[in-house]
Amino acid sequence: MKKILIAEDRDASRELLRTVLAAYGFQVVEAVDGRQALRLAAAELPDLVLLDLHMPELDGFEVASQLRQDPRFAATPIIALTASAMQGDRERALAEGFSAYLSKPVRLAELREEVSRWLTR
Repeated sequence: MKKILIAEDRDASRELLRTVLAAYGFQVVEAVDGRQALRLAAAELPDLVLLDLHMPELDGFEVASQLRQDPRFAATPIIALTASAMQGDRERALAEGFSAYLSKPVRLAELREEVSRWLTR
């Protein structure tokens, strides 16, 4: 069973992602801020990471940067999630090591498609 780490500070968003991904058959690990995301990533070694870009402690950009510096996560798919999609955010996220970028509210079909695409490589 593939394991996905969700790093999202909003309870409702995290619950929706967890429910949907669990229904698709994935094991889900949850973090409420950037520091917890880094700790859980090191402990759980997820197959894919979903990162909110705007979280307390460390934002998604910093978490992705630190994960990419760790050889264990050099090839791990990291998908950016954000509600404040500004022009240039997608390009910045991809340039800074994210594998993909999804705007919130996330369309469930799009979420499933991206997760499946990255986990079947």
